[in-house]
Amino acid sequence: MALTIIPRNYNMSDAELCMFTSNLCNTMTRDLTDLADFGITAPKIAALKALGDAFEILPTDEVLLAYVIAATETKTAKAELVKETIRNMVTRCQIKWGIDSWQEKSLGVKGMNKYTDDSILIAARRVHTQMTAFLPDLAGTGLTQAMLDDMDDLNEELEVAKNAQYTKVSLRENDAEDRVNKGNEIYSLVSIYCEIGKRVYVKTNPAKYNDYIIYTSTTPGTLTAPANFAFNYGSLNFTWDAVENATSYEFQSSSDGASYTQYWTGSELDCTLSELPTTLMYFRVRARNANGYGPFSVVINYDFNTPLIAPSNITLIPHLSEFRWTEVPTATRYEFQWKHTDQEEWTPIDVGLVTDYIHLDPAGDYLCRVRAVRNSDFGPFSPELAYSVL
Repeated sequence: MALTIIPRNYNMSDAELCMFTSNLCNTMTRDLTDLADFGITAPKIAALKALGDAFEILPTDEVLLAYVIAATETKTAKAELVKETIRNMVTRCQIKWGIDSWQEKSLGVKGMNKYTDDSILIAARRVHTQMTAFLPDLAGTGLTQAMLDDMDDLNEELEVAKNAQYTKVSLRENDAEDRVNKGNEIYSLVSIYCEIGKRVYVKTNPAKYNDYIIYTSTTPGTLTAPANFAFNYGSLNFTWDAVENATSYEFQSSSDGASYTQYWTGSELDCTLSELPTTLMYFRVRARNANGYGPFSVVINYDFNTPLIAPSNITLIPHLSEFRWTEVPTATRYEFQWKHTDQEEWTPIDVGLVTDYIHLDPAGDYLCRVRAVRNSDFGPFSPELAYSVL
């Protein structure tokens, strides 16, 4: 979803619009006697000044994105705690009744690493219910009512975190549209008042006439295409170099490479996608100043449906207990799995977006493997690596 599809009607940055509006209010107050015949009054000037002041303190998209990132990190951390709690409950069932017992299967969490956040929460509540029923039988594994109460509290915290993330994403999208609407509203009034001022002074006072020109005749400078336009899949963030003479930038997206729509505008040198696309997409950016738009950057096209491949070259550096593998270009994180050779079940570990991981084992013979993960999509496993710990 685009942050805003409403076009901005002014060829200047938001900061420049705020400054021009403030100066215009001072100018109109100075010339109020001459402007009164055209319906300009002190209350109208005060109203425009209030609009400009309110617009100036609206949070930028950069600020709003920071809140989204913080809420997402909190939600992700809670989800990981919930999954770890579920794994502990599964382990207690395995200790008491064995692997693949009907009690373990009744928890219904096989393949949990592929679950969405909603599915994790549903599974966690199901596990809580089952483990509450099993409590009398699992006292010998260390399970207590206090643990179940803590799990119930953690499940509620995850739901709160999920709702908070959704709220921050919605606020960011709504505030982005609100900022464009308010900027256009201010610019519409500024344009009307400046046209009145120019008509009043066009034949009588050239100096005052110039005070009502929004875009001066002085050239703002030539614009070039933004250089070093790049995309980081892990963060869904696009970046580019500053363009000399630019006051803002327009970031566009397209699903066919021909028809582009505005995705974002602002003065920052980066743009982060608010949602993960699911098709082949095209992106470009261009600079803007009082003269209009400059040329577009190179086009970045990215197929978000590109299948994940298995990490290759998984190796172990024994004296460091460090496993390494080859990077998968579109991965957002990796899952490392290990097991003792006499076990059937693998133990999964989310290691984040790294291609090396230190893992310590007791003495014995082991197998390990790793796979790439892209959000909720899991790629194929690497070849299994056999290793021994002496």
